[in-house]
Amino acid sequence: LWGTSAPEYLDYRQPQKSETEQTCPKAMPQPSKDLVKAPLNPAKSDGKDSGVMATAIAGVLLILYFGMNLLFNIYNKWLFSGPLPAPVFVTATHQAFCFLGALMAAAFAPESWYKRTPLEGSAMWSKLMIIPFGFCLNIGLNNISLLFCTLALNQLIRSFSPVAVAIASYFIEGRTYSYPKQATLGLLVLGICLGVSSSPDFEMLGFLICAASVVGSTLQVVLTGYFMGGQKVTLHVFDILLYTAIPCILFLVPLAYATGDFPKTLAAIEDHGVGRFTGLVIAGGAMAFSYNIITILLIKYTSSVYYAVAGGFKVCLVIGSSFIFFDQQLSMLSLVGIIISCFAFVGNSYLTFKEKQQAKDKVKAKEVSEDQEGLITGKPKVVEAV
Repeated sequence: LWGTSAPEYLDYRQPQKSETEQTCPKAMPQPSKDLVKAPLNPAKSDGKDSGVMATAIAGVLLILYFGMNLLFNIYNKWLFSGPLPAPVFVTATHQAFCFLGALMAAAFAPESWYKRTPLEGSAMWSKLMIIPFGFCLNIGLNNISLLFCTLALNQLIRSFSPVAVAIASYFIEGRTYSYPKQATLGLLVLGICLGVSSSPDFEMLGFLICAASVVGSTLQVVLTGYFMGGQKVTLHVFDILLYTAIPCILFLVPLAYATGDFPKTLAAIEDHGVGRFTGLVIAGGAMAFSYNIITILLIKYTSSVYYAVAGGFKVCLVIGSSFIFFDQQLSMLSLVGIIISCFAFVGNSYLTFKEKQQAKDKVKAKEVSEDQEGLITGKPKVVEAV
């Protein structure tokens, strides 16, 4: 996601010497008594301090990520269940706020933090439009499902996404998975079936809409990989918001009209007044953009793999907290299914983390072997002309 270089304050390289300093070095000064008393390796303690600081920053960002995700989910469920039951319209306003935030970042943020990545060619634009299409099916239908099912069931059904992606990847891309990962996916299916089918809050309409959102999420992931044809395009999160937010709104507006969100919005304005309605919309848009900012910083100070693993624990946190904030019923069999699903989801995220880590290690090992090719074989490396 990060297409920019490291910020200047993270550049630990030594400053370059001028030609005069290199050719005519100054006489070596005699060490003073104060220097003799100094520690032999002060850089070691500085490295420990910087490591502790980086760990502390990552920990704070992780707490903010969990907190903002939980707050955002609870706020949306409360909003759609009462003051503003127009989920598609609200989702469009979220995209508008994200676009304005990304536009401000492109205009005023320093280049060391964010620099817009230009898109080359109409083919890349057409492939990028898969994201708005998948977003409308994924997030749009997910928010609609909150009108008809509880937040716990919503998150439980949404946790089926790794299974759907694995099945689609197998048939479309011919991708295979290790036996441990197949086991976690099987347990995930078992847990979801137990948790959903035995839930006292189960509603077929909400289940079907939420399941359709999972299909939309799967299509977005798999079709993007398929149409990109192995190409690697590095885009910042702000690039994605900048290029896809307006097309997302264009997709969402007809969907909002079809689902009757506009009459509901006018009724909400009449019931609550323009001031409160505006405040509700601004609060949701600010949360949506803040969530993107926190996600960016979390990936920056850790990695995208740690972010994916954190997503597994996030699902468990939202499901558990939903029983505190909302009146939801729970049977013993449903509780067992939820527990199995949470453990399986976290296990699948951990295995995904290990696979990506191993892939990174293989790439690094290959780069090292290519750099040392001339030393090992005694043959000169072949340098391709640029």
